[in-house]
Parts: sequence; C-alpha cells; structure tokens
Amino acid sequence: MHLILKIKILKVWFQAREDHHAIKPIFMVICSLMLLYFVPAFAIDISPGMTAPGFSLRSIEGKEVSLNQYKNSVVILIYWKSNQIRSLLALQDGQDIADRFKDRNVQVIGLTAEVGAGGAISTTLIEKGINFPVLIDPDRKVFGDYGIHAYPSTVLIDRGGQIVYTLAGHALTYKHTLEGHIQYVLGEIDEKTMKEMVSPRNENTAESILIAHSEYNLALTFTEDGHFDLAVDAVKRALKAKGDMAESHVLLGFLYIEKNEAQKAFAEFSEALKLNPHSHDARTGLGAALILKGDIENAIEVLTDALSTNPYSEMTYYELGRAYEMKGENSKSKEMYKRALQKIVRKKVLPSSVSRCR
Repeated sequence: MHLILKIKILKVWFQAREDHHAIKPIFMVICSLMLLYFVPAFAIDISPGMTAPGFSLRSIEGKEVSLNQYKNSVVILIYWKSNQIRSLLALQDGQDIADRFKDRNVQVIGLTAEVGAGGAISTTLIEKGINFPVLIDPDRKVFGDYGIHAYPSTVLIDRGGQIVYTLAGHALTYKHTLEGHIQYVLGEIDEKTMKEMVSPRNENTAESILIAHSEYNLALTFTEDGHFDLAVDAVKRALKAKGDMAESHVLLGFLYIEKNEAQKAFAEFSEALKLNPHSHDARTGLGAALILKGDIENAIEVLTDALSTNPYSEMTYYELGRAYEMKGENSKSKEMYKRALQKIVRKKVLPSSVSRCR
C-alpha cells in the first residue's frame, strides 16, 4: 500500500510538471498527503475490550455532559487540537458520521484540553459546521485515563460501555474505516464483512479512496487559488475513483455555480443529498443553483430548510439574501445580508465546511 501511495504521488507530480504554475499548490498537497496517510502506532494506551473510563465535563457552551448519559448509544470520542489540520479533518469526518448515523443511536463527542480557548474553538466549530458536543478536559484527566499520545485520537465505544476500536491520527481511510466498525457494532454487517471492508490488504478499495481524497484535496487547492477549470478536472477525477463521496459532488456543484452552469450544479447537489441527506452545504448549494435557474420560490424554501438545521451557515444567509432581493422583498433581503455579514464574510466558491471567514 505504501508503494501505491508513492506511485500516485509521483504520478501527480510528473503531471504537474507540465504546468509550472501548479507545482507550488500540488507540492503543498503532496506534503499534506504524506502527513494524512501515515499515522503513529501505539498512540492510545487503552485497548478494545476494556470498559471506557467515565467522565463528566463542560461543553464549549457551558453544559454539563457525561459519558454515562449516552450509555445506550454507540459513542465515538474524538480527542483533538484546534491548530492541527488532521484534527480538523477528523472533526469534519465525525460530523459526516454523525449525520449519516443520526437515526441509529450513534453519538459523536469531541474533547479538547485547550482551556481558555473557548471563543476561538466556538468560531472554528461554526466555520466547520460541527454541531455535536465538544467538551473541555481542563485537567487532562480524560487524556490520561484513555492514554492519549497523539492528536487526533478516536475511540469507539459500544452500547455496553466497552471499547471496541481505537484509531490514532487521521489517515485518508479514517472515515471509511470508522464507518465499517460502527456498522459492525450496530449489527448491520458481520465481522467478516467488516474486516474485508477495512482491511489494508484490500488494495482496490484503499487505492480508490486514496486517489479520491488526493484529487479532492488538489481540487480544493486549485479552487482556493482561483484555478476553477483545473479544480473541476481534479474533482471529476476524485468522483471517477469514488463516486459516492458526497463532499466531491458538493464541491463540483459550487464550481459549476461559479461557472454559471445551473443545471449541472443542481444535479451535483441533488446527488450529494442522496448520498448524505443531512449535508448543510449540499442544501445551500441546491438553493444557490435554484437561484441561478431563476426558481426563486423553491430556492427560498430549500435555503430556509437548510437554516433550520444549520443556523450558523453564513453562506446560506447570503444566498437567502440574494433570493429575497431578486423577489423584491428588500426588508427580508437586508436581514439575511446583515446576518451573513456579522462576521464580515467574504463569499467564496468553497462550501462553508471547508472555507474560512475573512
């Protein structure tokens, strides 16, 4: 598998040599891939089969949250650090998992030891669209009880309070691997299927995931640099490798909006919602595509629905402002713009889950 990674990195590099303008962003992506794919070993002391140590901590919002209150749920703990890319990616994958298993009694909980950084952390969570509880571990007791040695560290706990799986770092196969173990704990697949699903020896699956994530990250870099045609090509390659990546369909949808291709954008957002019905970015994008098509009434309905489940989405407020403005309802339009501009948001092509407020 390591050989496959090297081959893919070299392939991307040599393709990029034809365009010297692309070398710098691609070099950055390659460096990120090396960090994302390889994870530290023996980074969590606690082992499967052990009883999960209990805890009761305050959330970022100041609410008291205990592990015991989720004793009948499958729980995923993600211990993370706010200034680390791998940790933020783990949180976003955790949110995708929380959305996917929303109706199956699965609870994701974030933990951090960063005392006194509540404001900055809250901002990060809002920008990344994270809505599961994030708790402060002020004395690092949970950190010690679970034997955490690396960020991020993820622990899967079954309904009986037993640890069934631990995962250190954030490899490109992080979400795929974690979802396989969750499905097994829920009884949706048997042990053989789970092992086949997450086995590193399954090179075809692992290679497809690797290609899809590397091309998706490359598309993000091109998008941030304003190279939209290159971004479209990259995200299409990501979807060719793994067509069920909802985030790739979302990104391609926003790129089509930037290129004023409303019907293509609508199709991509619709497909993303089939794959992840709880995707806030896909709903926002669908509303934006409807605006571009001139279907203002349906756009308002879709965007309002997106806000009902994600009230912190600045992009959704912005698109609603546009819709009401086109409809001639200026007071509502100004209110939506006002909310969108509370943080002096600069509208970008990227969906809210991967963009930054400036």
